[in-house]
Amino acid sequence: MSGSDLHKKYGEEATEAGLALQPATFKRRLAQRDRLDQHFTKLWLDFAVNGMSRRSVLDARTRLLVQIGQFTMAKSHGPLDDAIRAALTAKVAAREVLEIILQCVIYGGHTAVDPAIDIFDRIAEEVGLLDELKASQLPIDGNDSKRSFDEESQKWHPDDVANPRRDDLIKRHGWLAVGRGLLLRPRHHLSTLAWQDALDPDWADLWVKFIYQGLYSRFVVDDKTRLLCMVGNCIAVNEAVQARAHMRGSMRAGAKPREVMEVILQSAPNFGMPSMISSMKAFVKIMKDDGRLAEIGNPPERDD
Repeated sequence: MSGSDLHKKYGEEATEAGLALQPATFKRRLAQRDRLDQHFTKLWLDFAVNGMSRRSVLDARTRLLVQIGQFTMAKSHGPLDDAIRAALTAKVAAREVLEIILQCVIYGGHTAVDPAIDIFDRIAEEVGLLDELKASQLPIDGNDSKRSFDEESQKWHPDDVANPRRDDLIKRHGWLAVGRGLLLRPRHHLSTLAWQDALDPDWADLWVKFIYQGLYSRFVVDDKTRLLCMVGNCIAVNEAVQARAHMRGSMRAGAKPREVMEVILQSAPNFGMPSMISSMKAFVKIMKDDGRLAEIGNPPERDD
């Protein structure tokens, strides 16, 4: 069946949505699925392609960046290629696309990030973005010289300011590393750092400077979007503990509860219903514990 016949069969709206999501591969995938099972093809288009992609809770930029992070984490290289191309076609900044890939090194390590960098680099060269990317690089010291202790310390939680471990940890690991953690993980970061410091202070220094002074202080992507992507990253690899932390962190950074929910729901087509359901249960518990269930429709409790 020709491409135009398939478009008529399944509808122009679904075809447009598919081409936006998978600009390089959608036509082949549509023909393949139609050849094998037309009913499944219709279900796929109605749910995963036309249905989920047209929901308006997340803007297209955020939705595509979340997917790029998830495909990087899952080492799903074909869909990652599609998502990068879709994001660039939708005018998402190439530097932001790359940043979400690079941030995956925290939870995915270089085994996830290295092949994703190769894919991005190949596409960037193909579409002529390498000069733009070179011009938009951070200086070699990142944002260290631009940050202000006086400015940031005013935003630390009072419990962290009063914590007797704070000054010693700052003295040994530097305020640029410790302070960023205090902003992002109030009433938690000092305990995590102190625990790792007790186990191995050299490791703790490498860890806190790499992640908090380094990656979490790049400011290439705003914290709200970056943390929503981290929620998606955790769902992609079934990391429940950090997913909960980033759900709360994204809301502290300005995400609406419905936006967090949408990241969870958007994960279902690519990563299955079980991880979506378990993540949603965790999110509902967070909202209940924080007295905010009314903001997500007062869902009944589930004990299964």
